[in-house]
Parts: sequence; C-alpha cells; structure tokens
Amino acid sequence: SLPRNEAVPARGPTSRGRSVTPGFRKVRCVENPVKIGGSYGSPYSMKMRAVLRYRRIPHQWIPRDSEFDDLPEPPVRLQPTLAFPDEKGDYPDSMVDSSPQIMRLEGLEAERSVVPADPALAFLDHLLEDFADEWCTKMMYHYRWHHLYPEAIEKAGLLLPLAQNLQMPPAIHKATTAMIRDRQVGRTALVGSTDGNRKAIEDSYVRLLHLLEAHLAQEPFLFGSRPGCSDFGLYGQLTQLTRFEAHSARLAVKHSPRT
Repeated sequence: SLPRNEAVPARGPTSRGRSVTPGFRKVRCVENPVKIGGSYGSPYSMKMRAVLRYRRIPHQWIPRDSEFDDLPEPPVRLQPTLAFPDEKGDYPDSMVDSSPQIMRLEGLEAERSVVPADPALAFLDHLLEDFADEWCTKMMYHYRWHHLYPEAIEKAGLLLPLAQNLQMPPAIHKATTAMIRDRQVGRTALVGSTDGNRKAIEDSYVRLLHLLEAHLAQEPFLFGSRPGCSDFGLYGQLTQLTRFEAHSARLAVKHSPRT
C-alpha cells in the first residue's frame, strides 16, 4: 500500500525551496485571473482546470480556438495553455505542459499545495503523475482512435470540433471532422496504439482499474487524505476514459465503479 499523507506539515511559502512570487496577491488574481485555454476533450486541460479549482486560484476557462480565445501564443501550441497577468493586468506570458504549469502555480500561491512536503513522497507523487501523463494517455488515445473502435472514432470526430464553435456551419463541421479523424487515426502508431500493442495497453488499463478500486476502498486519494500531482494527472486521463470513451467507460463500471 502507498504511504499515508495525513499529517503532512503545512506547506508554507518556501515549501521545498519554492518561494511565492512577490506581489502576486489573491485580490489582484481575482481582478485579473489566470487564464486557461483548453477543451473538454483534452485530458491535460481537465487536469489543470482541476488543479486550479482545488487550489482555489481564480481563473477563467477559455475554449481554445473559439471566438473567446485571446490568449498569447505559447512557444508550442499545445493544450492547455495557461496565461498569467502582469502588474498592468495584461497577459503577455503564456506556457504549456501541465507538469511545469503545476510548479509555476506552486510559486505563485502557497496555500493548498499539491506537492507533498516530504521529499520522498514528492518523488513518488511526480513518478505517478508521469505515469498518468505518459502511459495512461496512450490508453485514452487507444480507446478513442484505434481502428477497432469505429464508434469511438465517429463520436470523437463529430464532437471535438464543436468544442471550438457550437454554431460551426455544417460544411465546415464536416470538413473539420474528416480532417481530425484522418489526422488522429494516422497518428495511432506514433502514440503506440497498434495491433501488436493492443493487448498490453488494454490489459494495463484493466489492471489499473483493479488497483484503483482496491485503493479507493480505503483512501480518497493516492497518498491518503489530500490530493497530489498524481491524483490530478490520473483524473485528467480518467475524465476521458470513464466519461467520454464508451468502451473504456464500460470497463471502468465493470472493474472499478469507485473510479
């Protein structure tokens, strides 16, 4: 079983060497919230929105590539994009990649930290977060885009474009749907979702469900009574696996209803 994290010392402004950015106050943050540009079909967007909600950091959710998307372009265009206000209330600074985003937020606000104060627990927490980000995402991609799940491909192709614009004209919607399907299905081998890897990915998912079912019967979070980075990493992937993808959702109900 994983070590409990019930009596974690209070995480102050310099927890594990981190310092809170001077001048970053909740009042200013309310007036000029952190902006998060993402989509409901993106596991990493759901991960970071959950982090912001749990940490009670005022933020504005912006559907990426919608008419409301006024975020500055990051160096690499990935989801989610986080944009941070400066002292003038402008948003010149944006970044991607959920793990560095979490650590950036740790430097802005000390309360309700998601990084365990104990260095050993923090290492395990980051290790499991990486497992969620790098391996569980293969499960998500597999159940969404593998050619043996045509209904999933049909669903994702139809719904994902509408996250940008619910009033998308039919002709544009049809073309965008075809483009997304062709692109994503064409990338399955790059992600690792091949016929040869299918058993490994699907067996791994069911094994994860069994482990989570046993653990969640005893503890609310992976390390005890409060969430860490790994909880949010798994949550992001599971929002898709247990809510969006029909086949993996049925497996979750069967093997791990607590998940």
